[in-house]
Formats: sequence, structure tokens, C-alpha cells
Amino acid sequence: VNPVTNKVYVANGFSNNVTVIDGATNATMTVAAGTFPIAIAVNPVTNIIYVANRDSDNVTVIDGATNSTATVAAGSQPFSIAVNPVTNKVYVGNSGGTTVTVIDGGTNATTSVAAGTSPFGVAVNPVTNKIYVANIGSSNVTVIDGATNATTSVAAGTSPRSPAVNPVTNQIYVANGGSNNVTVIDGTTNATTTVPTGAVPVAVAVNPVTNRVYVAN
Repeated sequence: VNPVTNKVYVANGFSNNVTVIDGATNATMTVAAGTFPIAIAVNPVTNIIYVANRDSDNVTVIDGATNSTATVAAGSQPFSIAVNPVTNKVYVGNSGGTTVTVIDGGTNATTSVAAGTSPFGVAVNPVTNKIYVANIGSSNVTVIDGATNATTSVAAGTSPRSPAVNPVTNQIYVANGGSNNVTVIDGTTNATTTVPTGAVPVAVAVNPVTNRVYVAN
């Protein structure tokens, strides 16, 4: 969703396109993407939308004002994507390898940053400019410093996926699908605690206003 324009963007994996919904009227239109678009991130400041195309190893960049598109190469099987609207950087988790592609939103130039095995989920803390990458194949989280692209590894549970950030408390929550728990990372120290959940937690969402965290099992 772009809250500024009231537009909603839906990735349609089997039809290789994105549906754009006008939030005021529910009218729709379709924008072509790459092969098997699977994840979308919106920069509400620039009104640019980024679509990770898993099976064509690239990202479709949509201009929200015109719906014109550009294509940016990514790594192997890009599966997740997140934007830092403060720095205008985009982070793409390449689940078929061990890298994150960093896209400069101003130029579409890219940089590759090493992560763990099968980076499956990405979340950004725009306050601290830290990026959290859940590596489903190596059971850890790569923490990227957005200013330098330097990395730190933090241990998680089994098959971590879908990180979520509370920028107010600087806590990061990572669902561990293979160990039925959530790893909570202190964004200041990278110290961790573990919270048990139901079976196979696959998604996490945070409400920073109420400081509640919701886990889909």
C-alpha cells in the first residue's frame, strides 16, 4: 500500500503482473512484471514501487504516477523486498543464493551484500538504518548496516523467515518456522530472547503504537 496515493499493489505470481487498486474507488488496472512476482515494497516518499520477480531473477520498478516500468537485475530467486524511505535504498533477499541486492532508488544502481543461506525475509528499521535478513537455510539473521553495508550475524531458531521491526522500541521479531518460536533481537545490542509460539510460525506483524506483535502459525 502507498498511504500517500491510496493505491494498493498486488503481486500476481501466476500471471506475471501486478494489480493496482485505487483505494478510493476500487477500480483496478494491471502492470506487467517479471516471472512469478512474489513480493512488493513501496516507497511512499518517491512513489516508486518495487516488485521482486522470483523466477526471472530481477525487480520490476513501477513509477506510481505513470505506471511505467523499469527492470533491475537481482540475485538468484529474489523472494523478499523492503524499502528504507529515509535513505531511498531497497533491499532484496535472493532466496536461491546467499546475497542481498541493494538498489539505489535514485539511480537503480545495485550492490550485492553477502548474507546467510537462502535469505528469505527482509525488514528495515529506518530509524537506525539497519536491515534484518532472515536466512532460512542457515538459521540466522544477517544485520546490515545501511550506511556501510557491513554485516553482523545473529543466531536465530530453525528456518527463520519473515522478520518484523518495531522502530519505536528497536526490537526485531523473527518467526522460526522450524522451531515453533520467535527470536526477539535487541536492535541496540543484538542480544536475543526466544518466545514460544504455535506450530510453524510463518509471518509476524508489529503494531508500534500498542507494542503488540502478532504471529501467524
